[in-house]
Amino acid sequence: MKSSTRLLINDALTGLTVAASFAAIVPHDAMAQLQSAVQNTTSNVFGPFVTLISYISYAVGTVMVIAGIAHTKKHADNPGSNPLGPALGRLGAGAAFLAAPSVVGMLQQTGSNVATGSATFTNPIGGGSF
Repeated sequence: MKSSTRLLINDALTGLTVAASFAAIVPHDAMAQLQSAVQNTTSNVFGPFVTLISYISYAVGTVMVIAGIAHTKKHADNPGSNPLGPALGRLGAGAAFLAAPSVVGMLQQTGSNVATGSATFTNPIGGGSF
């Protein structure tokens, strides 16, 4: 048991030493180039993927809302054999799918404003920013 703990500590220290050496040797321009490559990949690869997922979410939400409305009508026609719970569940799930892309976009914009330092916060009670 002691030898495995010692090996784990040695591996961790070796990794830290390699990381420190790499950080000292790699020039700042190379790191900036790496950051630029990551940003290009994010915007060119993930952008269309996020758009596709948003379209799928809107489509699933629309189908779920329509199914919820249909089940609500079935409940109204025959409440004894068609409970209201599943219909409300479908309506709620459809609303969640329809709202998801907007909520994610809002959270993403908020995160980018906080990361760049351009975020402002308004006091909901007394107005004014802080």
